Amino acid sequence: MYIAKEELNNCLRQSLVDFCYDVIGCMHNTYKELSPGLPEPIFQESLLIALKEAGYKDAVREYHHFPKFRGVKLSSHIQLDIMVPKQGRNIAIECKSITKLSDKERIQLFGYLRATEFPVGILVNFGSFPKAEIERYYYDRNNNTIKAF
Repeated sequence: MYIAKEELNNCLRQSLVDFCYDVIGCMHNTYKELSPGLPEPIFQESLLIALKEAGYKDAVREYHHFPKFRGVKLSSHIQLDIMVPKQGRNIAIECKSITKLSDKERIQLFGYLRATEFPVGILVNFGSFPKAEIERYYYDRNNNTIKAF
């Protein structure tokens, strides 16, 4: 379920913005250096370099997560473009290089957040112009809701 931005309380929203501020800064800097028109893997690898230079040494590209179904760990996995561990919580990053984001890409990220139970997901589109499209989401597993912030 998607809940509109105004439904997230201001205190939580600000703490989430602060939590991922520097990660999003790396996305903006990567976009500025490369500009649109390149394939997604180029942006993924470049963003990973930027994140590591920013101090996220444990960030991982093509992170494999094996979800559970009815308490059983599946042999099938999902592959996040980038996973950034931060303060005991993880950020899932889904990179795209397309003209415009659609619900298809959002639903993919939402599925990843539910499967991993990561609290924050960022959807970044490096293919847009004149700037990267960046959407931030918070997964509230207590209520099983996804909230934009």
